[in-house]
Amino acid sequence: MNLKGLFFTLALVITSNLTVFSQDAKTYNEDNCKKYRSLYYQYLKQNMFRDACTFWAQAVTDCGDSLDGKFWGNGRIAYLRLIKETDEKDTTTINGLNDTIAWIYEQKMLIEKDPYWELDYAVFLISNKSADNAKLDELFKNIHVLKEGSSSTHIRMYFRFLIVNKFNGAAPENKDIERANIIEEYIVLSDYLAAAMKATANLQAEDEKEREIKSIEGAQDFLDKYFLKIAQDCGSLTPVLDKKFESLPTDKVERMKHVTKYMNLLEKQKCTDSETYEKYVVEATKLEPTAAVFFGLATIQMNKDKVADAIKSLEKAIELEGEGENKNAYTYALAQAQYKGGQYNTAFRTAKTIEGEYKGKAMVICGNCIAALSGSCGESTFARNANYWLANDYYQRAISLGESVSSSKFLSNAPTAEDCFGEGVSMGASYTLTCWGESTTVR
Repeated sequence: MNLKGLFFTLALVITSNLTVFSQDAKTYNEDNCKKYRSLYYQYLKQNMFRDACTFWAQAVTDCGDSLDGKFWGNGRIAYLRLIKETDEKDTTTINGLNDTIAWIYEQKMLIEKDPYWELDYAVFLISNKSADNAKLDELFKNIHVLKEGSSSTHIRMYFRFLIVNKFNGAAPENKDIERANIIEEYIVLSDYLAAAMKATANLQAEDEKEREIKSIEGAQDFLDKYFLKIAQDCGSLTPVLDKKFESLPTDKVERMKHVTKYMNLLEKQKCTDSETYEKYVVEATKLEPTAAVFFGLATIQMNKDKVADAIKSLEKAIELEGEGENKNAYTYALAQAQYKGGQYNTAFRTAKTIEGEYKGKAMVICGNCIAALSGSCGESTFARNANYWLANDYYQRAISLGESVSSSKFLSNAPTAEDCFGEGVSMGASYTLTCWGESTTVR
């Protein structure tokens, strides 16, 4: 918008005799420049925005090229506030004022580079339903200049632009390209918001900190909500992340950072059963072989019935955990995997080592292992069936440790009173099961 257009806009809303010049005809009048700059500022401080705009516009004509960034910033404030005072039904006036504000943004950009100002301009254009994607693309590049220094509003509106302007407006053959870009930007923008959230710890005023935290949380909620509309299922997400896997950074620290981000994304979309997720977890075990990573890998492998692989992963997790707080949890998972894999003797021995909150569950595994091997433990039918007494003993221990299991589990398969009489075994007597090296009570 040229200066003539600016004054046409002013004529719509301000009763003032203004001289109209084209932008090329601006002249410098030092006395008038000082006078009008002083007057507009006084009225602006008093919230008298119509008068502030009148004298601000006059300063534009009389100050030539001497105007600085602060002047244009104050002009934006004055005109934005003037819009608020204008009847919303007066769309002609409001549209003219918006054109003037856009012109103000452009003028400041001619004299200085201010990434924050340019992002504000992008937000302004989006709010006014601009379809100039080329200009918006250029302005929004400043998001990646300021990073966490961008405001929550900047980030929110940029993501809206990517979806509404770019994705929704894309031709069918370009949808996948835009979807991939949105997925990548979602990850980066979420990082910026996380960094901004950490920075709130440095804010001294509690009310300011509370407002900033609420704003950041709102922006992340916005990103999450609309991201889910783009990456609706694993079918749309995993192909993108398969491609990302091929271009991961070579630096170990950066590579692990990206792997973790993409794993979190797949978890958010409940894609943990996918080959893509497994690929990232396997990579994580190579880059940062922690107990937690190997435990996560084992969980995936168990879900896919890769029991032998899961057992190896759990053994590695236990080795790395040592005497850590997750030792019993990981050991219980190993006993479960061994039992599922038919390694009943091994599962029994593993479960017997478990203490703490998982001990009751471990006793259930012990009972199940004894029952599973009952047919091969003992030289007679009576001896083999006696295993069920011992299996029930472990269930009783599990109950005493808080597990909700049947107190009569396996007893229907144990020797009957008639069997005991025929074997010469008295009720209440102790009976030893040599293959387990343990005794049980006849009952």
